[in-house]
Amino acid sequence: MLTRPEGKPGPALALASLLCLALAGALPAQPDQPFVDFIDVQVVEVDVVVTDRKGRPVDGLKPEDFELYVDSAPVQITNFYESRVLRDQPVGDSGDTDRSNAERASGPGSSDDAALTIIFYLDEPSTLPSHRTRLLGRLEHAVAPWRSMEARFMLARFDHRLDVLVPPTRDLDAILEGAAAVPKGSPRAIQNVEGARRSAIRSLIDSHEACLQTLYCRPCQDNWGELLSLARQHADNQAANAAIAADGLADLVTTLAGVPGKKAVVYVTDGLPQRPGISVLDYLGNQLCPDLRRSASSETMAEILQYDESRRFNRVTAHANANRVTFFALDAAGLRDATPDISLDRTTAPSSRNLNLHNMNAQSGLHLVASETGGKALLNANDLALLLADVSEQLAVSYSLGFAPTAARPGEIRQLQVDLARNAAKGRTVEYRRSYREKSVDERLAERLLSVAYLGSAENPLEARVGCEASEALGKDAHALAVTVDVPAEAILALPFRGEETGQLRLWLLAVKEDDGARTKVRQKSLPVGGGSGVAAIDGAYRFEVAMNLPEGAYQVAVGVRDETTGATSLIREPVSLPTPKANATARP
Repeated sequence: MLTRPEGKPGPALALASLLCLALAGALPAQPDQPFVDFIDVQVVEVDVVVTDRKGRPVDGLKPEDFELYVDSAPVQITNFYESRVLRDQPVGDSGDTDRSNAERASGPGSSDDAALTIIFYLDEPSTLPSHRTRLLGRLEHAVAPWRSMEARFMLARFDHRLDVLVPPTRDLDAILEGAAAVPKGSPRAIQNVEGARRSAIRSLIDSHEACLQTLYCRPCQDNWGELLSLARQHADNQAANAAIAADGLADLVTTLAGVPGKKAVVYVTDGLPQRPGISVLDYLGNQLCPDLRRSASSETMAEILQYDESRRFNRVTAHANANRVTFFALDAAGLRDATPDISLDRTTAPSSRNLNLHNMNAQSGLHLVASETGGKALLNANDLALLLADVSEQLAVSYSLGFAPTAARPGEIRQLQVDLARNAAKGRTVEYRRSYREKSVDERLAERLLSVAYLGSAENPLEARVGCEASEALGKDAHALAVTVDVPAEAILALPFRGEETGQLRLWLLAVKEDDGARTKVRQKSLPVGGGSGVAAIDGAYRFEVAMNLPEGAYQVAVGVRDETTGATSLIREPVSLPTPKANATARP
């Protein structure tokens, strides 16, 4: 079935899609298989940033300077490396200033585990176009220090679906060109961000004044139900907007899951309220009606407690932590103030206290997603360069603490704690992700396949070949696409068993629609090869055929092939448009 990326709103695709693996010839059951003891050794990497009293990064620390705990129990640090991504950047106090840059770059940190990708992510429905224009107009100047970074960069936007504008690249100019070419923001943002709140308060005032002008109508008594309904409606709408924003973040994390190394997301938005609608409910209970209804404050407080998005945001941060994604949440509203709304009468305009409550609530979710993932909330400044300087400083020097996880239930979230040893802790602050979740081999490979489908970055150690044959029309806007996968027999390790040599392959497949990001589910199948009962090699290669029924359109077809014995995995992406040039002109009945 073609589905939109998880959490995206919008009508479901009206055309069902069938994915089935069709092998060249029937495969009989194989009761006896050679014994293969496959051990998947995983090390959990915890990225840590240490700063001094002035907020400067601290370099030169050693493994013995850290204490690592999982669910409050100490664990041994088995892997350790220090990473510096800015060439010749100044740092704070150092534990070992004599070590060379070459020494810092040695060890496990020189592999993909130490790679850094910075993603500039625009949440369009939650960012006023004027704020967005102000920030993007200063982007080139603000990211100038990043030109000395050993990092890759990526640009993405969310407007009710994730749109990767520039996939990971070392060319920072490509990001600037992509930012200059994006549309001018979402008109929905004007209503979603500030217009909705003003409209809700205006509606409360109108209802209040209408009651005052009506004979025998007691304000905040006889019209209390209407007032509460208006405030609830606003809170419900804001909760829906927060859910959409959280789903966009979750989809971004899923897309980044297969990208190696650390991922730092600069999340641009006008706020992520943890308690949707709190300022309007507070205005009703503590400013409009407290003198006219004794229980107004307590009743609205009870309503406020019903709206809490922290659990939703915590699910997003747990997902991010499982994929080494750190959020730097940037408040595009800049320097917020508490000036009363001049469009309202002075006696009915929200108080400065109420506006402060609104501002703090808008930033509360930004604090949460940043702190839980080891990042930072970038707030209360109109200068983008100043805000991104905090990102550069946070990323300048970091440490990776690796440990071997103990057995846990699939999907179980484990809590992390990192402390500095007593001799290294004075005047220093530690930032790190607060949790991790173990993932199965299948989950990790499915996530890598998703990243290849959306971002490219294919890898093909098995030298597999993927082809998309001519499609066949099935009906209106429906086509059957034949996908062929050829794997060289010499690339697969076959083990001797009862006089034969057999191997085991696993295939993964999905398709992503280019215009709206809709995708099929990731499907997989394990296949024996060689020997008397496995798929036979033809012309030196194992060939598989995959049938996909898809709607008309342009797709990226992603295929994964894994040698189950060695663990070697190929991930390949192939573009295709349906109908293909050789598609049948006449649909089958």
